[in-house]
Formats: sequence, C-alpha cells, structure tokens
Amino acid sequence: MPLYYYRASDSGGNVLTGTLEAREERLVVQHLQQGGLIPLRISLKKEEASPWQVSLGRSRGRRVPLREVVTFTQELAALLKAGLPLDRSLQALQSVTTRPAMKEILSQVLLDLQGGKNLSDALARHRVFSGLYVSLVQAGETGGFLDEALERLGDYLKTVSDFRSYLVSALIYPVILVLVACLLLTLMLLFVVPTFEEFFQQMGSDLYWSTRFLLGLSHGFRAYWWAVGLLGALAVLIVSRLARSPQGQMALDRFKMTAPFLGDLSRRVAATFFAKTLGTLLHNGVPMVVSLKVVINAVANRFLARSLSGVLANVEKGQQLSVLLVKVGLFPELFLQMVAIGEETGHLADMLLSAAQTLENDARTAVQRLMALLEPVLILSTAVLVAFFIVSLMLPILNLYEIQF
Repeated sequence: MPLYYYRASDSGGNVLTGTLEAREERLVVQHLQQGGLIPLRISLKKEEASPWQVSLGRSRGRRVPLREVVTFTQELAALLKAGLPLDRSLQALQSVTTRPAMKEILSQVLLDLQGGKNLSDALARHRVFSGLYVSLVQAGETGGFLDEALERLGDYLKTVSDFRSYLVSALIYPVILVLVACLLLTLMLLFVVPTFEEFFQQMGSDLYWSTRFLLGLSHGFRAYWWAVGLLGALAVLIVSRLARSPQGQMALDRFKMTAPFLGDLSRRVAATFFAKTLGTLLHNGVPMVVSLKVVINAVANRFLARSLSGVLANVEKGQQLSVLLVKVGLFPELFLQMVAIGEETGHLADMLLSAAQTLENDARTAVQRLMALLEPVLILSTAVLVAFFIVSLMLPILNLYEIQF
C-alpha cells in the first residue's frame, strides 16, 4: 500500500505530522478524523523545505512564493472550518511554516489582530496578499463565511499556480533546443571550421561560395568575439531599458496581445484569468464595481488594463459588461457569449467560472499545438544549419577526390 505523508491539527491548535499506509487518500482522512485530528495536507511525497529555499527567504526578506500562500490559505480554511479560533489557527500555522519571511508576516498579522484590526486589514499591509486576496477575505468577514471564502480562494490560487507552472514548463524544452543549437554552432565555428581551414589552404584550389562564407564567418567570429559579446550585452541592456520604460512596456504588452500566433494564446490566457478572478469575486459577494477594480489592478498586461479602464467607467454608469467587453476587442468570442448569457440569466458569477474552465482547457490545447509545431521547426532549423556546415566543409574534399580520379 502507498505511504501517505500528512499534516493535521488537534483541537488545541497543535500541528502534527506523520505517515500512514492506506489504499487511498480518503481512508487517511477518515483515520485522522476518527482520531480527533483536522487534516490539513495529505500527499504521497514528503514536503520539506530545501536549504536553499530557507536561505532564499532570509536573503530576500519578505518575498514569499505563490505556492506558500496557497498552502497557508488552504490550511487556514481547514482549521477555521473545523471550529478553531482565528488567532489560534494563525499561531498553529506560524509554528509549522519553514519560511522565515512567512513567519514574520504571520507574526505581524497576529499583532494586528490583537490590536483590534480585521484579518483583511491585517493582510492588506503585506504585498504578498493581492487585492483579490484581501477583497475575498473582507467579503468573507462581512458575510460571516470566512472559512468558505478562504477555501474558494485556496482553490483559485492553486488553479492559477498550476496553470502558470504549466505554461512555464511548456516553454522549457524549446528554450533548451535553442540554447543547444547556439552552443553547437558556436563550437563548430570555434573548433571544427578552423581545422578544415588549414587543410583547404594546403589544397590551393578554388572554394565554393558557401565554404568561403563559412570560413569568413569563423575567422570573423574568432577575431572579433569580444565585439560580438559587447554588441550582445549592449543589445540586452537597450532592450531591458526599453522594457522597463512605460512606453516600452506598453508596446511589448500590445505586441503580446496582437501578434499573429502569440496574440491568440495571450488573449485566451488573459480571458482565463479575467473570468476566473471576476467570477470568484462575484461568487463571494463582492460588488461588480469593486470586483472590476480588483481585476483591472491584477491584470499584468498594461495594454489590456488600459483597455479595461473604460469598461469600469461605463459599468459604473449602468451599462452591460458583455457589451463593453465586445468593444474592447481582445477577448475570445466564446467568452463574450458566455458573459452575455450570464447577465441575461442572472448567473454571471457561475457563468464566468464555467467560462474560465473552458478557456483554460482551450489555452492548454493551444499551448500543446504551439509546442507541437515549434519543436519540429526548431529541430529542423538546427538540422538545416548543421547540414549547411557539413556540406560546405565536405564539398571541397569531394571535389578534390573527383579531380584525382
């Protein structure tokens, strides 16, 4: 039977960890509950903080990764749902967290709670918790369903984290292919081509244009490698400066949303996050105008955020969201239709969450198709370049062989 690692809390707020053999996770949950424990996290892999993670937390101060926030949110929701008071729940989580930055944040949150502040006000002081996070917690406090709000928030953050990780993972292999191709071509220019150059000089015969081009490229690269490196560093510096400027960031974000192939994927991903975030806020009772403000502030693409600013102003005047989103022209047609149906039926929050799930599946499919096209293109391009090198170097040798016979 598989071995499960668990983290659970007792009625006094003490957090316990251990292992348990069971056929499935459901049996582990039942066993813990029968023993009077509150299951917080159950997994087949032991969760440990690596030494570099701990040092990273110390060296970078208050930086906390998203997965740490997801774990905190899910475990806090589980403790509150089991009836544990908020302060004791936070104390229990503070005692078991291994990241110094998170310990410091929870310590300050506890001090603010003891000073009479609400949880949402205490969390708002820390940049780790976004405006979306604070708004949902505030809605849960106002409506008396803080545990449910945190549970939904934990599910939302986990979905966002998994989707972002999927997008990043999908790009790893193409990036590795590009780096390997660049390294291979550099080694050939530095070491392989010079070896053939000495042989060609001894031959004394005329060379093909491709061979002369390759020899000239190798000679120039070896003679002026420092200039190539300097120009590369200068290009990186200029691009980074432009990307940091407001005009450069706006132009780059506009390109992401309007490019032929990248634009379609970017619009799907943007619509996914927009629908998921707005639907989660509305589902937890946050008013439409406040929800839109939170969503627009959370949008990373500045071009899209600027386009949505007019939507917010018109929604405040009473206009329909679906009509305004159509005018923006940056969202998929299916998403716009689902928003219109949600407004007509009075179930906009549920329709947005359903649209987010559909868009996420479409985005994953689009990424798979893009990677399925990109990988063979990169491999074929590398093969063509390598073949050009080999043919250019071998043609003079084959020509010499024909002359001799």
